[in-house]
Amino acid sequence: MKHFRTDYEWIDQLMPEGIPVPSSLVISGPGGSGKPLIGLAMGASWLRQGGKVVLIPLQYPDRSFTENDLARLYDLKLSDYAGSFFFIKFDLDLDPTAGEIEQSGPDEIRANLVNPEVWDRALDIAIQTLGASPLGTLVFGSALNLLLFSPTYRERMLARLEPLLRDDKSRTYLFTVSSSALKREIELLEGAADHLLFAEMTMPEMEVHARVARLRGAPYLHKSAVAPFDRETLVEMKKKADASRMTRIPVIRKI
Repeated sequence: MKHFRTDYEWIDQLMPEGIPVPSSLVISGPGGSGKPLIGLAMGASWLRQGGKVVLIPLQYPDRSFTENDLARLYDLKLSDYAGSFFFIKFDLDLDPTAGEIEQSGPDEIRANLVNPEVWDRALDIAIQTLGASPLGTLVFGSALNLLLFSPTYRERMLARLEPLLRDDKSRTYLFTVSSSALKREIELLEGAADHLLFAEMTMPEMEVHARVARLRGAPYLHKSAVAPFDRETLVEMKKKADASRMTRIPVIRKI
């Protein structure tokens, strides 16, 4: 097992020997606490170090939001890594019961991921398209809790995600989840992951703090780190998170 270090000292200081990979990592915390922005530190570093990344930003309507976050926060132009990344767009307009998956570009597909069978097929397409790399593949899904708001698919999706986090060591998984709702389900995902980080935003300072709660197979420091995100970025991020909750959750609750 390798130990992966990001290119960013502010987060690496918490894990002096890095993160054992392949493995699973969950970043949990209240809505609007900067979890996806923290996760992008690992995503950007994974690409820079020669790995492949599957990006599943469930909270965003299109990939431009992720591309802008990577450029703004981590000085990474995603187009420079063509062939090393693949987007899965969470499209609520597609019928989950029909299992529709549409190719929307050479490095992107669209799918309604609330159905675990669609989730599996979409992930298989992304991973097969990318192929192998010495570092392996990172599957980075943000706002995974959104998939659990469907009354039809909630338990089936939970039954898919929990063993995936606990048992699948064929690749590395990084999921962010909001702890603001679905307490039982989120605690199950937190408990299933190899590694667990918590994020919170302090007010009125608007500082994002990250701390390690569990790191299997490696030491970690029992303190928090402050992410170097400026106030403007965090205000914008919080607006996006609030908009996502207001628009996407009511739709998912009807599926």
